[in-house]
Formats: sequence, structure tokens, C-alpha cells
Amino acid sequence: MALRFVLRAAGVLAPGVGSLAELLALHGQGWPEVAQALVLPSPAVLPANERRRASQVVRLVLACAAQALANGRYAPDELRCVFASDEGSGEVCHLMLEALVSSGQVSPLLFHNSVHNAPAGYFSIAYQNHLPAVSVSMGNESFAAGLLCAVSEASTSAQPVLFVAYDAPLPEPMRALLPIEQATASAWIIESDSGTSGSHAAVPSPARLSLGRFELSLHEVGERRDAAPSGLPTAWAANSSAGAFEVLGLLADGHGSCEFPLGAQHLRVTLLEGVGAC
Repeated sequence: MALRFVLRAAGVLAPGVGSLAELLALHGQGWPEVAQALVLPSPAVLPANERRRASQVVRLVLACAAQALANGRYAPDELRCVFASDEGSGEVCHLMLEALVSSGQVSPLLFHNSVHNAPAGYFSIAYQNHLPAVSVSMGNESFAAGLLCAVSEASTSAQPVLFVAYDAPLPEPMRALLPIEQATASAWIIESDSGTSGSHAAVPSPARLSLGRFELSLHEVGERRDAAPSGLPTAWAANSSAGAFEVLGLLADGHGSCEFPLGAQHLRVTLLEGVGAC
């Protein structure tokens, strides 16, 4: 069974890429290898106390989500949420391990920021969003699993969903086990294209343009594709979330599909119709 969805808005962040428009401009032209770390702003949307406590992962998620919210013209508190990341907050986990080795004690603040759904909690605080939020982690399959979860959520609830896929750099020695070198993130605002008659399932209007219509389908295959998304920098090879850039790049071509391993199957993402408004 195939699931269809409409992409209403998107945000993109990575070293050398600051928006969806920049990603589409780079698509097909070759990606420059960027050595500098991504500089993330302090999340002004958070209250002062939470702003001081926000980890780099939280800053990454909120900065990327803010792009999609600015372009999507949705009230942030009307969006269900799905967050997907391979490891979550490796920076904070590293600090916890160091604390355990040195003093045997971990501060409540570190533990608070270490849980996988911390970005979801900070988003809820920032935007007073009380709707359901799901946090997904399935290793290198996190992006595909998160996207399938988000589209299923939009289909069953007939409400718009904010989907954020992200990975933040890991410090050594954790990087030796999971070589995430640079931050990558994308934020999608999606609605179901199944024809259901929910309060938000409507034909696109001038106030809510669509970037494209997509279809998800699962396929049995004999081989798994574990390589980095084609054409992307080698520094993003271990980032599950970088797969989102391959899908969003289809908007520049106006057609095409991508496949990602998901369990014993492949998730195929097909662009049915690209509007090209970004």
C-alpha cells in the first residue's frame, strides 16, 4: 500500500547549506567539501532558562524547524511532530561519561538533555505545542523510519505534521564507533494526500502552497543500500538525516525517486509532482 503526502514547507541546515533554496541550487552541481562546523544561533524562541540549557542538538533542531515554520504559514501549536535521529545528543552523552569517570556523579541538567526526546520537549516548550510528538531512532535507517512514521501520522490524524530529521557531530572517541563528522538537519511540514476530509486536509491554497507531492512505498529487495546518499559530501556518509537532502533534491529535477533500507525492505520515495515554489 502506498502513502501519499504533500510537502508544504521545508528547512535545511548543514555546513555550507542554510536553506532549501541553497540546497536546490547546489543539487546536481557538486557539493563543496566544507570543513567548518555549523554555527548555530541561540534559540531566542525559548525562555531564558531553557535557552541557557539548550544543547547543540536542541539548537540544531529548533533552528531548522524555524525555517519550515517561517515558510509554511502554520501555527506551531497546530502541528503534530516526529523527530528522527541516529544517535541523538552524543555531545551530552560524552559529557555524562566523562562525569562518571571523573566524579561518579552526573548533574540533573546533563541527564535532562541526554534523553532522545529532549529536542521534542524543548520544541513543545518553545511553541507551547501540546500535540503528540514521536522520537524515532533506528540507526542508519532513522530518516526512512521517521519519514514513514510522519506520513502515517498525517494520514491517520488528517492533521499537518512537522518532521525533523537531524544528526549532530559526535566527539571522540564516540566518533570512532559512529563517524558523524558534521551536522545535517531538515524540517518538513507535511499533510496527507489521501483525500481524507480532516480540518487540515485541503486543496492547496495561495496561503499554503505545496513544494511537491510525494508517494511512499515499501519494496522487497535482495540487496541493501548502505552507502552514503549519492552526490553528497563524504563527511555526511554516516548521517542518516542526510538522506533527506537526496529526497528534497528531487524538487530541483521535478521528478524521480530515492530508496532507503528499512528493515528487510526498501522505502521508496517518489516525487509525483513538483511545484517548485520555495
